[in-house]
Amino acid sequence: MSGELPKLVAHYRQIISEYYSLLRQIESIQLPSLLSMSQQLLYDPDLTDEEKVLHLKILSEIGAISEKIQNLKWKSEHFKILHELGQTFTKTFDTVEICQKAFELVSRVMATDAFFIAFYNEEEQTITIPFSIDNGVLYEATTLAYGEGNISKVIATRETIHIKTGDEMDYPYIRWGNPERETSTCIFVPMLLGDQIKGVISAQSYQEFAYRKEHEDLLTIVGFQVASAVETARLYDKLYHSSVYDEMTNIKNYRAFHQDLEQLIADSGSDDSVTLIMMDSDNLKQVNDQYGHHVGDVLIQRIAEALKSVLAEGEEAYRYAGDEFMILAPRMSLTEAREKISRIQAYLAEHPIRHEEDEIPVTVSTGIAIFPDHAATADELKRAVDKALYQSKSRGKNCVTVYNRI
Repeated sequence: MSGELPKLVAHYRQIISEYYSLLRQIESIQLPSLLSMSQQLLYDPDLTDEEKVLHLKILSEIGAISEKIQNLKWKSEHFKILHELGQTFTKTFDTVEICQKAFELVSRVMATDAFFIAFYNEEEQTITIPFSIDNGVLYEATTLAYGEGNISKVIATRETIHIKTGDEMDYPYIRWGNPERETSTCIFVPMLLGDQIKGVISAQSYQEFAYRKEHEDLLTIVGFQVASAVETARLYDKLYHSSVYDEMTNIKNYRAFHQDLEQLIADSGSDDSVTLIMMDSDNLKQVNDQYGHHVGDVLIQRIAEALKSVLAEGEEAYRYAGDEFMILAPRMSLTEAREKISRIQAYLAEHPIRHEEDEIPVTVSTGIAIFPDHAATADELKRAVDKALYQSKSRGKNCVTVYNRI
């Protein structure tokens, strides 16, 4: 009897030590650990039935406390992620950067062996995937036809698909990414913005049963934020485009011209030059009076087409006002400027306006001025090219004049 007591004391010390070990990792206890210890205690011959019941209750309470702590940590990290996403999305309008940040933050709280974000274009019936990563490999953007696979099913139903094991992948799906290994757990969550479906956000794991309902909820919120940020970026692009591009001709406008000219002059070095070409239609008033303003609009568009057809890299065309146009060309010689104008004139000669049975010719008068040869500032350059254009207009139609200080 005296020999059994120390053995029993040692046994209880071992049990207490295991409890202590569990309590030390209370924030991250996994269910298998609790189940393993429960089995040991349940079949321990040195414990009475009452003691076994008591121990199992203790383990159950430890498990419940651990789950509450983990849920609190999850919620805390969850809110941090949403806060960081909000901060990031106010600083960038780049879709891939938005998706990358979403992936990085989501990866802090859930398995993302594979992850992608897909956007749905209802008008074109296509699905674009600008961001897709699998096993650390970032894949190029791809576009899929709408109609097949889990992405399309989520878009159609607006419901989450949660595949918990590889055996559940019975729905036809399109696969890309890591050719060596299949993901076993997949969540496909709709990205909703109001009553509109914008796409799908998906996290996947090589392990089975990797996700809980909380993970679905997080992706739902993150998906909303991503969709909102991308929609804001698209709106910004649209507003920016409308602020610097002329709606009728789709070339840059008066505001953009002044900004670009000032910047080119400011950035020019001692050996750099900036050539400014100004053009004005020779017959817009007559066309408007004889054929109507809708044909006059076609004339303006035709001149813009001619300008766009000759632009080289680094050169830009602008609708300055009405039927006046500008071309900005860094480091263009006077000979090159004349050659470019000749090509514009040839284009217009080959593409007259046809209205009913009439063929309406389109010609332009042109002025050329070069910084710093003809002007020392942006304002002086604008005045110089305007004077050159005026001289062309006074000489007749389809003329070209280079500014002369005299």
